[in-house]
Amino acid sequence: MRTAASVSHDQGKYFSQGEIPMNHRLLRSPAGPVWLFLLLAWALAVSPSPAAPPAAPGGGTNAAVAAPADEANLIAPPAREAYQQGLALLRDGRVFPAIQSMLTAWKADAQNPVLLSRLGRLIAEFGETRLAEGREMLARLMVLRKDNASEEERVAYARTLFLVEPFKLTEAESILRNILKTNPQSADALIALGDLDLFRGHPQNALESFKQARTLRPADKRALFGIAEALIALKKEAEALDALHTALVAAPRDPWAHVRMGRGLLKLGQPITASRHFKLALEADPDYLPAHLAYVAQLLPNVGDMTAWKHLQAAQRLDPENPQVYYWLGYFQEMRGHIDRAVENYEIAESFGPQAVEAKLRLARIFAGIGHRFPGNVFSNEDFMAQKEYQLFYDGERALRLLREVQALAPDHPETPFITATIEKLETSLARIEGAGQ
Repeated sequence: MRTAASVSHDQGKYFSQGEIPMNHRLLRSPAGPVWLFLLLAWALAVSPSPAAPPAAPGGGTNAAVAAPADEANLIAPPAREAYQQGLALLRDGRVFPAIQSMLTAWKADAQNPVLLSRLGRLIAEFGETRLAEGREMLARLMVLRKDNASEEERVAYARTLFLVEPFKLTEAESILRNILKTNPQSADALIALGDLDLFRGHPQNALESFKQARTLRPADKRALFGIAEALIALKKEAEALDALHTALVAAPRDPWAHVRMGRGLLKLGQPITASRHFKLALEADPDYLPAHLAYVAQLLPNVGDMTAWKHLQAAQRLDPENPQVYYWLGYFQEMRGHIDRAVENYEIAESFGPQAVEAKLRLARIFAGIGHRFPGNVFSNEDFMAQKEYQLFYDGERALRLLREVQALAPDHPETPFITATIEKLETSLARIEGAGQ
């Protein structure tokens, strides 16, 4: 299996100066929805408005932003400079660069509880990068703190249990409900519980939690956007649209809010307006990773591949170890008929472990010889010649293994009927081949 660095280097040769290798037959991109990473839709990002002092993720007091003046002195000298730089970036509202800087500090002082707490909570809130490391940090912190972990730390740890595979939804709910038993006024726990219920497909329960949180914190943008997301899931479109606009009022210049607004509008079938909000997010912060990823997810499957490529390049530059980047690189190559390059990128996305469910599923479809539909595109598994291309990559045993892994990691996946049926067909086929060989 090739590494992210080697594939990135090769792609630099292929795509230098914006040139993209493709057959002239394949100039049109596919249309149609793609079900993306289960955790992406509910991952909450923290990125305050650049025109105002850094605010907490929901407008409340956030220990991840307000650091004691002497906190850096608790960090070991080799890591202190990077940590101080991270704090300065955080005060400027630049959460993603702050995470990157603090990751450098973490590598030099990996057991420091102050660093584990602050960085782990930032990652859990940002929700777009280094989720595996964030979960590892917070799990380690729970061991170090024993029964003395703060409420904010326990909420963040609970979040990672449903943001990162393997999912531990029951444990996450138990942690959050125990917090609420002790402190029924915990808006943070209520919001996290709402996000967990959205993830589980229980939007009515989520709506109730978000509304309780809004009562406690009327200006909390996470609660307000959570209400909108729950209403979208309940198919109350008019109410959802009103809720989205109400939520945006709470943070009108915040790139986080504009990305959430855009994603919500996409679900309501308003792609043009959604694009405008992704653009506004990037005007506020040109290096805002979630906006680039949101653009890619919108445009690549929907006749916007060349524009999507620009944002995919930006995302790869910003976060070269992000599995979402390699997922979309694979998608980009596959829709052009470059299945070998697509497999390389999907394998890299899968190798990161967390957030790999969708990469595993795409690989499984390729190795099962099924491939993917790209409606409106010349290369699609509906085409006879494309079917022949996919058959060249058939590996029934590997497809079966991948599908079983997806089934274990995401038992409630929207494509569960397909996954179950394909597992049965592959088991039958492989058993027949094995029987014939005896």
